[in-house]
Amino acid sequence: MTLHRLRLALQTEPKKLLNRLGLRQRPKVFAVGFNKTGTTSLHVLFKSLGLPASHGPLWRTGDRATLRAHDAFSDGIPGDIAALDAAHPGAAFILQVRDLQSWVISRLGHIARKKAAGNLPGGGPKWDVTEFAVRAWIEDRNAYHLAVLEHFRQRPDDLLVINYIREPDAAARVAGFLGFDASAQKPRFNAAPKRQPPEHFAALLDRALAGLGIPDAEADYDLYCPSLLASGETPPWPPDTSMMERTPEAAARARS
Repeated sequence: MTLHRLRLALQTEPKKLLNRLGLRQRPKVFAVGFNKTGTTSLHVLFKSLGLPASHGPLWRTGDRATLRAHDAFSDGIPGDIAALDAAHPGAAFILQVRDLQSWVISRLGHIARKKAAGNLPGGGPKWDVTEFAVRAWIEDRNAYHLAVLEHFRQRPDDLLVINYIREPDAAARVAGFLGFDASAQKPRFNAAPKRQPPEHFAALLDRALAGLGIPDAEADYDLYCPSLLASGETPPWPPDTSMMERTPEAAARARS
């Protein structure tokens, strides 16, 4: 164990014990964006802030031991955001997003590597390197992001929407949102080397976009594709976080 990891363990393990014993009450923090949007980097940031953090599927399945012991959670989306919110009053939620094109390409690469290694858990036809899967991801992403935004529409202080990968001050914004010193540096993990994605990945995405009637320009948006909206549907949020008004994060809230 490195000195850095030992220091983090000394910070977080006593808190986990107190959590298990019910002797420590701190509002939970949930990173509820899709995978391949900076989830591992967020997990590392949570730990650097001294938060006992869980990265994996257990919290999404309602595992009580995991939810009790930890303060912060990441890796994947919950099945029911409203139920998760209701079960944890006062919790902070982070919707981390990524532009559609790089998100799809990153997901395709992740799944392709898992398949090549024989380490791909059963996830059905949506968990594959196919046009069907890509189209499903795009549609699911649109619906999910809009559902989360709508759920917190009347409580904007409880939700931070952030493009963690793109924004240079993302770590500071997250820290400030959680009530910590907003000078945190941005850890980056699981960042794939800069390389040209396989041509067939780009072709898959192009076919999926064309099949859904999405113009190429919308592949740069990180929240949703307007072309997928129902006729007459006009969300109050822009399709990309760069178009959102940035307000000071609620750093004064007692979340630490």
